[in-house]
Amino acid sequence: MTRDFPDMLVGAGTVLTIEQADKAINAGAKFIVSPGLNPKIVQYCLDASVPVTPGTQTPSEMEQALELGLKVVKFFPAEPAGGLNMIKAVAAAYVDLKFMPTGGINAKNVRDYLAYNKIIACGGSWMVKKDLIAAGEWDKIGAMVREAAAIVKEIRGNQ
Repeated sequence: MTRDFPDMLVGAGTVLTIEQADKAINAGAKFIVSPGLNPKIVQYCLDASVPVTPGTQTPSEMEQALELGLKVVKFFPAEPAGGLNMIKAVAAAYVDLKFMPTGGINAKNVRDYLAYNKIIACGGSWMVKKDLIAAGEWDKIGAMVREAAAIVKEIRGNQ
């Protein structure tokens, strides 16, 4: 993908091991996202000058991320872990930290998340459900992605 579309920003998610991070980086990933905070993976990515956004859920994990020099963390799974209210509560203490919530984000609640200034982006797997991919329903997927992009533009403008 990165060879055929060099201007496309491509990252790798659900990275669980250093080996996966290495393979993704060698395949052209420009950023890494993981479901949890593994200090070894974070340090590996930082040493490779590749942005990494590890998953966090607790203040202790957020402090570990800050200690590693990170300014952005994934908040996962967002909705089951308290959603936007939890993010707002912890953001009051961690004023320099920004969040990328994933898990339970959908077309109905994404506006609320994006309206909060501590949210840099939201994960949106509701747009690319496995059954739609398996069925090759690219038009439906495309329509949901366009809807999500319109929501982002509505809330954030051209930031």
